[in-house]
Amino acid sequence: MLSSCSGDATKNSVSEDADSMSNVDSVKPEPGKNPSPGTDTIFNINSVAVSTKDLGEFPYLKLPDTYTYNYEKEISKASIKDPDKEYFAVYGKLIPEEGKTFKATLEKNRADGKRFNSLELLNSVNKSILDLGGIKLKTVPITQKEWDRIGNKELIEKKYGFSIDANSLDDIQTYVIRTENKAIWIQIFALNEESGKITILEKAI
Repeated sequence: MLSSCSGDATKNSVSEDADSMSNVDSVKPEPGKNPSPGTDTIFNINSVAVSTKDLGEFPYLKLPDTYTYNYEKEISKASIKDPDKEYFAVYGKLIPEEGKTFKATLEKNRADGKRFNSLELLNSVNKSILDLGGIKLKTVPITQKEWDRIGNKELIEKKYGFSIDANSLDDIQTYVIRTENKAIWIQIFALNEESGKITILEKAI
């Protein structure tokens, strides 16, 4: 189930409504810090409830039937690197993480006559992560200043910002699943009627 917080970052509650994930944030910043752009909010992984769900095999998430990773029916080993690096959007900051990483574009098989639908896809991802015991972090836009702080060399040339779109810095979806011995970071952006990108990163904790 989904561990969440409703107006009190010191308490965890349980939600059975996948749609509520858009407003969920059970991660506690350090005392005196506020989750807003320009602050040095520190992510506290210990504030995320431990999932006891069977996650299955990496990269864990199954897409809706007509959606694919990189137009491929099966996940390509070439899309998985161990280790690799990605910057994740956390409270308006770009935070680097390293570990076993899966990066892929999100595509739609249009044999059914329908176009890529970002809402349909994101709702499915939300439910999948909820079912695995994960949470969605509160979305705080990344500023151009924050993008420039990291720079194009890291984010674009080295592809460490694979799942961050420079034209959609206000709509990057970040999730975390915590188990007893690892943290799984998931980041996704999707452009309606176009495509999207996703990064799934697993690291030991």
